[in-house]
Amino acid sequence: MATTTDRDLLNRTSEFFKLYWNVSEVPPSWNEPWDWNTEIPGQRNRGCYALFQGDEVVYIGVGLGKSTEKYDGAGLGDRLKRYWQLNKGEDRRVKRYQPTHNWKEITALKTIDFDEEHYHLAAALEIFLIRKLKPKRNKVHGGVRS
Repeated sequence: MATTTDRDLLNRTSEFFKLYWNVSEVPPSWNEPWDWNTEIPGQRNRGCYALFQGDEVVYIGVGLGKSTEKYDGAGLGDRLKRYWQLNKGEDRRVKRYQPTHNWKEITALKTIDFDEEHYHLAAALEIFLIRKLKPKRNKVHGGVRS
């Protein structure tokens, strides 16, 4: 099975928007990878995220929930907190955040956030990308990989 790369992610996302984006505005685009030190890009909005191991996309997910006061209605910020933890070490050369134990192989995280009017398309984008890219840690519709 071929490795799914960032280029594949961008190409398939472009394909999705050509098929389903029917408004005059420019569609959303993937943010630069998170630096593990600052706020997650797009964390205050709803959208999709991609987790990488090196150059390979290994998981695609969606954050749509309203969240708690701490994350101020953010689907992505609230959803992504399950993948990282605060690094409590004193060494400043180490990133402020680090992947959780279950996701320790993750080296990068990218997000694509939608405005309030179009966030429902994030769910469709997630399904589209999982079916097209088949990341190794995703299951398609109840565990059946296509």
